[in-house]
Amino acid sequence: MGKKVKNKDINSRLIKVLLFQLLFISLATVGGVFGAAKVVENVLIREALEGEAKFFWEAYKENPDFPLPKTMNLTGYFADPANQDTPVELYDMTADFQRVTLNEKLPIVYRTEQMGRTLYLVFEEAQVGRLALFFGIAPLVLVLLLIYVPAFFSFVLSKRAISPLVQMVKKIESIDINKASLSELHFEGLTGDAEVLSLVKSFEDFSAKIAGMIERERNFSRYASHELRTPLTVLKVSLASLKKRPLDEKGLKIVNRMEPVIDEMSELLEALLVLSREQDLAVSEYPVLINDALKQLVAQNIMAFEDKDLRIDWQLKQLLEAQIPEQAFNIVISNLLRNAFAYSKDGGTVTVSIENQSISIKDHGIGMTAEQLEKITLPFYRVDEFSQHRGVGLGLSIVDWLCKQCQWELVFKSEPGVGTEVVLTMNNINVLANKYEN
Repeated sequence: MGKKVKNKDINSRLIKVLLFQLLFISLATVGGVFGAAKVVENVLIREALEGEAKFFWEAYKENPDFPLPKTMNLTGYFADPANQDTPVELYDMTADFQRVTLNEKLPIVYRTEQMGRTLYLVFEEAQVGRLALFFGIAPLVLVLLLIYVPAFFSFVLSKRAISPLVQMVKKIESIDINKASLSELHFEGLTGDAEVLSLVKSFEDFSAKIAGMIERERNFSRYASHELRTPLTVLKVSLASLKKRPLDEKGLKIVNRMEPVIDEMSELLEALLVLSREQDLAVSEYPVLINDALKQLVAQNIMAFEDKDLRIDWQLKQLLEAQIPEQAFNIVISNLLRNAFAYSKDGGTVTVSIENQSISIKDHGIGMTAEQLEKITLPFYRVDEFSQHRGVGLGLSIVDWLCKQCQWELVFKSEPGVGTEVVLTMNNINVLANKYEN
């Protein structure tokens, strides 16, 4: 059974792309602002303080009474332990340019020495910070808004452009092609660009052509199968009448040669009829006792292999019932049983078990390789084309198709020279009893 592939929503992808773009732009912008702040602190402010210190020392050389800098943002101090106005925290500086904790603040301090004295310039950037907030953060917010708004409109326009495609995909996903006709794929009411609408129209035309071809193929298979049933029925009745009459050895050999060929042709016609049906498989009105149905099918199918003297090993550990499409169940189980009987050795044993709400059919025949297991449900594929078991290679293809229609799980396990086990798991199974014995 194929695994259903979960498709990612294109709208969610667009949202992820938008969020990634906005996050990247925001981080880049904020990082740039903080980088600029560091440049201002380490370069521009330092150069400004160096210029202030140079100006002061030049003036101080000419006039020792020249006052220390004292403005709203800049204050100068001389290193003088006797001067109580000089903050003692300044004496602990380890670098000429750093931040120092003063009065629960972190101003920038620049230290310089000349003429045997040490000058500290304390720069209070609180006012500058407020200006930076107004002239830095406010423009930053404005820039981000100018970026976010076009990005959002781009997202809206992109979503609107792909909206018809999304609607078309949802429409296609809502229709089960196996149970409905492709002709039901209509996309009225879709709006979009001319290119998108042209794509939708082309898809409608293409699906209509495919629907027509499928319908013709199904009708041909259906009508041909029905028409060929009549001559096959006549042949089977005629062969049955011949077998009741005394025949010589040559005549009996001809009849025995024709009988399996007619049976194979009948199976092929039944397969074509099953594959040509479009309607849902009819579910039984009342629950079917799976154990009894399984025993009946084993008894019916093993009659065709009486010459092999096969033995059935029953391992019925549960008593199951379910409302199932009986025709599909009969076809699936019959095909699996016939394969197990056909590829078992003469006098061999076929194990039929019910456990864990599943049916298992296991033979001890030739087995299959991993490569062969991958191909067994392909139409007209046969594991051993030169074996004595006749067939056209459609049995397991039909079984696989029916299981998909009924949403049943079919698992094959095989090993060359050891044998093959097939496990069928159906849905909505009721367990009536456990450790049930036949």
